[in-house]
Amino acid sequence: MRLWQFGRLQGKKIKIDKELGDPLGLVNGSQVFSTMFRYDYGGASSYEIVLSTFGPENYRQLCQLTIHMIDRPGACAQASKFLADRNVDILNSVSLSTIPGVAMTWRMLADLSYYGEPEELRSEFEAQKKQRPSSLDKVDTLEMSVSRISDRYSKGAAVGSKVVKTKQVKRKQKAPTVIQNDEFELPAEFLAELKDVKDGQPLMLVGDHDSYVLSVTVMDPAAKLASASFVIPDKPGAINRVVDMLAKHGANVVSLYTEVLVYYESMTLDIVVDVSKCDLPLPDLRTALEGVLSQQKGRYWVESMEPIGL
Repeated sequence: MRLWQFGRLQGKKIKIDKELGDPLGLVNGSQVFSTMFRYDYGGASSYEIVLSTFGPENYRQLCQLTIHMIDRPGACAQASKFLADRNVDILNSVSLSTIPGVAMTWRMLADLSYYGEPEELRSEFEAQKKQRPSSLDKVDTLEMSVSRISDRYSKGAAVGSKVVKTKQVKRKQKAPTVIQNDEFELPAEFLAELKDVKDGQPLMLVGDHDSYVLSVTVMDPAAKLASASFVIPDKPGAINRVVDMLAKHGANVVSLYTEVLVYYESMTLDIVVDVSKCDLPLPDLRTALEGVLSQQKGRYWVESMEPIGL
């Protein structure tokens, strides 16, 4: 799922559009936990603010559960009863029929705080499948992994980097902020750290649907953004041909999203680029791309290329 938007800092508030906020639970009236990181590299600094409706409390045991089921009436009921009987709290989830009438998958973020350890839940599932098969005859398997939401609060986005220095901005009070009028108000400690950031400075907001967090990063004041959509072959190297040409003209890729149309034949490529240092005006950049792509093997074309107004 593509979850991104661009905006500007409005005083001490950040606007979160419903298309981005709703899938992450960042809606009016919701309590939002936040943390902030400063990243330093090569004498330059950048900032990231991480927002989530789930706080980093130590008592919470948040897990990613994936339940594979037979696509029949009662499958979701069996799976949810198994979890309810063990006080497992289903938080955000999505159910997808992968093979209609045959199989489906239910992915969820679940809180095991009132149950116990993840491995115990996995063992109980296997035991019930053997001892009471009829109670889970429409449920095939249960996969589980510990959620890394807390890592985003304590470690930032550059975990493991040997060249980027990460500093977490400490807060005196870690109380949640309530979203009002589709806006998040920055805590005082964040505003104090952002002393070099000006009102109206561009922002990039990217949602991570797997961990249900929103990453807000401060962009260069001189950034000029444009969106570009391509249809390219679903072949190794196809994405590289497009982004390599953009790089040669000085266009910096900010966001990238792909989706297969026909497997092994075609796919869409949606990109947001910063063209502030591009050596061609946007219309000429599109013309240059169309000319080079037309010479490539396979189906390449530019669907659209237009500036993003902030």
